[in-house]
Amino acid sequence: MAVSSFTVKEALAVLIKHNLVTWEEWQAGIPSYTLIHDRVLLILRFPRYVYLVREKFGEESEMVIDVLSKEGQSTASQIIITSAIKLYEANEDNASKGGLEQRHIVVRNHLLNLIENEYVQRCPAPKDPSKVVPELSIKSEDLYRLTPEMLDLKALQQAVHLHIAGETDHALSHPDKDIFWRINYDRFHMEFRDSEIRNSIVRRVDPLAGECLGAILKVSYSRSDPWAPVMNIVTVSEIRDHLKDLKYLEQYLKIIEEQSGGCVQRVGDAGGGEYRINMFNAFKALTHALVDNVVQDRFGSKAARIFRLIRHHHMMEQDQIGEMSMIDKKEANILTYKLLHDNFLRIHELRKTLAPSPANKSIFLFHVDMTAVVRMVLEWCHKGMYNLMVQRETRAADNRRLLEKRIRVATIVENLKQSGGTEEQIQEVQEMLTPSERELVDQVLKVQDKLLESEIGLDDTIFILQMFLYYQTQKA
Repeated sequence: MAVSSFTVKEALAVLIKHNLVTWEEWQAGIPSYTLIHDRVLLILRFPRYVYLVREKFGEESEMVIDVLSKEGQSTASQIIITSAIKLYEANEDNASKGGLEQRHIVVRNHLLNLIENEYVQRCPAPKDPSKVVPELSIKSEDLYRLTPEMLDLKALQQAVHLHIAGETDHALSHPDKDIFWRINYDRFHMEFRDSEIRNSIVRRVDPLAGECLGAILKVSYSRSDPWAPVMNIVTVSEIRDHLKDLKYLEQYLKIIEEQSGGCVQRVGDAGGGEYRINMFNAFKALTHALVDNVVQDRFGSKAARIFRLIRHHHMMEQDQIGEMSMIDKKEANILTYKLLHDNFLRIHELRKTLAPSPANKSIFLFHVDMTAVVRMVLEWCHKGMYNLMVQRETRAADNRRLLEKRIRVATIVENLKQSGGTEEQIQEVQEMLTPSERELVDQVLKVQDKLLESEIGLDDTIFILQMFLYYQTQKA
């Protein structure tokens, strides 16, 4: 089937607008396009972005991120107008007229807050618009700056009122028509990363230890690159300024240092004690625990013990494994070769001498290539995510008619309640779904919820593995 060049251009424009494709000049006046695979996979994480913003900033900010996730890139004016209209339509009582009058200002304030906190950033613009293949750039000071003159509040209010009145064919001009904004994925990932570290400390110690670690992170970000493998040093007095009500701060810092797996390190005594955050060690510990659980689930606790032992000692001979793991030699050999067969272990051949003689024996050392193991587990996670999505979509398709019937019944009941229908009428409509159908619908929705929860949990695992690989490359 032939595809027209116009259709290809449209598809390419959509991918570029959603930040999935970049370009560079291949030959004079001819661009070459590159698909950003990692960015495509981030689409699965959009619900987490929306939920995070809702928890931190509220419903209006949630709607702003939701609009941007669907649009890819958009002007601030269009973001405000679309968000204000959706919030108005979602409100059951459609708000009062006074609330509607101020809706665009409320959304504007939330957008400014998201930009100030770097969850939304400005898109780069062409250096020379006249070039056939433009080069995009932006000054660092403009990346998170939305000035008042970029917005016309009267035009925004008018656009919202016209749309609600049903006049959609209006063409209002906005001063920021050439300034676009997009989601800053790194800022969201920084929140997820910090949350993973804090939660690990909360699980090992208590919530107050998590607050203490959060304060260390906040001070560290004021003087370090947030994505540096090792942060700059902070003092106890600086941490205390953020935790004035926390007693026994020094004791908590000592416990965190012992329980964080090398994430928090004491490096000096000045200012009551000097500490620094080591992100590489943090995700190394989290990833080791995660992979250990994978090995234990697949091969059992004894295989997990062997895997941890070899990883700890870096290189081990076969005879050493059985002795040091305190497992029967024959069973230890079987488990070791199972791990080797499934690529959790590698073999390194070491010759006693370089002379090529049959009498010279070679020593075979087992070791763990953690980077290769993490990449393998990450591939399994992506396959598992795909299987979960297919399973959820298949179950929804198989029960579509029943689910649509349930929605119709719920809609009719809601309309009857709003229009003042009698209890007999509502009961009659509800009986359109038989008890067996209701039971089946409940089962389907319960399974759907479990599959969705599994997807979220699996994405959490994927994120930890990705962070380990990122800091591994940064360290190298």
